[in-house]
Amino acid sequence: MTLRVELRKGGLEAVAFLDEGPFDLEAATQTALARLRELGVQPVPAADRVRMAMSVFEGGQPVEEGVVLARGEPPQPGLPAQILPFFPVHDTPLDEGDDPFDRYPQNVVYPGDPLLQKTPASPGIPGRSLLGTPIPAQDGRDVPVVPGDGVSEAGNDNTFHAQTYGIVLYDRGRLWVVPGLHVSDDRMEARLTVVPDPKVDEETQVEKLVEALAQLGVRAGVDRDALVHAVRQARGAGAPVPDVVVARGKEPVHGREAGYRLLFDPEKKVGKVLDGGRIDFREAEAVQNVRHGNPLAEVVPAVDPVDGYRVDGTRLRARLERFQGLRPGDNTEPDEAGTRIVAAADGMIVLKGGKFHVVDEYLVSDDVDYRTGNIRASGAVRIRGGVKPGFQVEAGKDVEILGDVETATIRAGGLVIIRGGIAAEATVVGRKGVRAKYVLSSRIESDGDVEVANSITNSHVYTRGRVRALSGQGALLGGEINAALGIEARTVGSRSAQTHVAVGVDLRMAREMEAIDRELSGLMEQIKILQSNLGRDFLKDPRTALARIPPALRRGKIDLLQKMQTLYRRHKELTARRDELAALQREQRAAQISVVGEIHAGTRVTCAVASVVLTETLRHVVLSYNAETNTVAWRRM
Repeated sequence: MTLRVELRKGGLEAVAFLDEGPFDLEAATQTALARLRELGVQPVPAADRVRMAMSVFEGGQPVEEGVVLARGEPPQPGLPAQILPFFPVHDTPLDEGDDPFDRYPQNVVYPGDPLLQKTPASPGIPGRSLLGTPIPAQDGRDVPVVPGDGVSEAGNDNTFHAQTYGIVLYDRGRLWVVPGLHVSDDRMEARLTVVPDPKVDEETQVEKLVEALAQLGVRAGVDRDALVHAVRQARGAGAPVPDVVVARGKEPVHGREAGYRLLFDPEKKVGKVLDGGRIDFREAEAVQNVRHGNPLAEVVPAVDPVDGYRVDGTRLRARLERFQGLRPGDNTEPDEAGTRIVAAADGMIVLKGGKFHVVDEYLVSDDVDYRTGNIRASGAVRIRGGVKPGFQVEAGKDVEILGDVETATIRAGGLVIIRGGIAAEATVVGRKGVRAKYVLSSRIESDGDVEVANSITNSHVYTRGRVRALSGQGALLGGEINAALGIEARTVGSRSAQTHVAVGVDLRMAREMEAIDRELSGLMEQIKILQSNLGRDFLKDPRTALARIPPALRRGKIDLLQKMQTLYRRHKELTARRDELAALQREQRAAQISVVGEIHAGTRVTCAVASVVLTETLRHVVLSYNAETNTVAWRRM
């Protein structure tokens, strides 16, 4: 008996072969066991197992394929990974420009939806040969899944979930969601592409979209009605509805304090544009005059701040804007409706301390010049400097000037006080009087008294009051001094200066009476001509006469009659004014000229209606009108 034992299949099997000779089972078993030990088989199988395997040779017949006495442990390959998508996977890839919402609307997903479950590949189990050598096993093949945009990493359950709303796609191992929600960069608007979702009914789809918006951070300003309409439209048409505005933020409404909108221009103008394009820089309109009740400002109501929000719920703080403008000040008040601020008195607008005031005295801190422009004020004016040449000051009340007035014009409805002098062809008109240090080569007009601290030289002074020059030099030298109620001076006239002093008569009044007389004479000539044209019979009974005139001629007669009535009214007005002036002249005839020093020869003196040129110098005299002799008389003081 010949028995051989071989290792096959890489040492995984020990196979016995019977070649020839008589067969003895026990001897064959022992021979096989010995041979297995020689080959190094570990572990050697039990004798009973070997005996059972060898029993196939009883009868002495060989077995071509042999008998397996022992087997090793073969390796077990791992299982490949398995992919289980929860959506239709399409073999046809998207072409460039394709809209996945149009192409695959059935792939719509919502945040948190499971997209795909992956069963990982299992590792192979290594084998072991009969000689104890390990045999490696092949691991299962992996199928890669790369989560892209809108897809979360797989968790412990190996499931990928959607992170956004949109269309899920899978291609060559890449898994991603094409977003259907777009929020503007400023987060003030959210737009959604709505697709017909066949997996749910209309109401459920709306709720899922609302929930999806919240999960994606769109928590404020959601327009549910727009969402319902878009879902209904998409499901009805069976097609996506793109760019549906489903949420809008709200801009904050910034508040403001109650304030005032000025109805006057607080800025001083550069000047006044004249004909030809030239600019008079003196007309800067520095003073704005107002009357009681004139509107100064509109009340701008307060606006409460209202916060806004972005679609993600971020709060947009509204600011409260503090009023930075001018507020009402002295002599201002609200009107009855409370919508405007008006002047509580006549006066001038002054800006001071962040407020606009109405004052009755306008203060100029320095000279009146190009920095201030001309001053025209309805109230009083106080000037801490002087008035430069070419400039004007007009006031409804008093004017006080601490400096000089040179080649300028001052007009006041009240008293004019000039602490300096008046010189260089200046004009000063003070209705209630004029006071100055001196007057040189200028013109003064007043209805009150004119007083100087030194002298009046080569000037024209006209006043319905008195002229006083009793302090300092106290001289009236040259020019014309007309004071209706009297003159008091130290010295009047000089040898070199022609001087005319007049009292008891208002030369301006006399000139006005002369003008009235001329106009009255002209009126009477016109009235006589009209009387002649109309005829004596017509004027006896104009109403009856007009009724007899043909209509075509009646209009002309009516025009002539109306013109004559206008002339009569004017004649009556002028006559009344002349009578008034004549009465004033009679009152002024008692006026005197008092000279405590000298009144020089050559001085022309007018008292009331009498006038004389002195031929000698008189001292300490009072000159007046003598009604009996109709002459200028004088007496010693």
